[in-house]
Amino acid sequence: MIHNVTIPFSFDTSPIEQQIANIGEQEVLRIIREITMKGIYSVLPKKNEWYRGSTPKSDDEVDWNSYIKNHLYSWIEDNSQKIVDEAALLLAMRAGRSKKWREVLEEYRVEQP
Repeated sequence: MIHNVTIPFSFDTSPIEQQIANIGEQEVLRIIREITMKGIYSVLPKKNEWYRGSTPKSDDEVDWNSYIKNHLYSWIEDNSQKIVDEAALLLAMRAGRSKKWREVLEEYRVEQP
């Protein structure tokens, strides 16, 4: 004859669940970082790029000089008129010690959008 005996005891699984959640969170963060960095590096120029399609894998491989130079020149080209206008205004402000210069400067300010 077989008798089933049940012995009740409580087993708290919350520490195990917390550990599994922490491991999962760390893995998700690692994957997101990896995908994000891969996307960022894919648009940056590589030092000593000897064939097309090579992308940097770390900050040490990025040609920051080329990247900054290209973007800086592009920005200067796009904003050259504003730069010249601001420089002219600064020169006029420094020269604006006399009343006549202040009048000319005021006319310039009115014309600016």
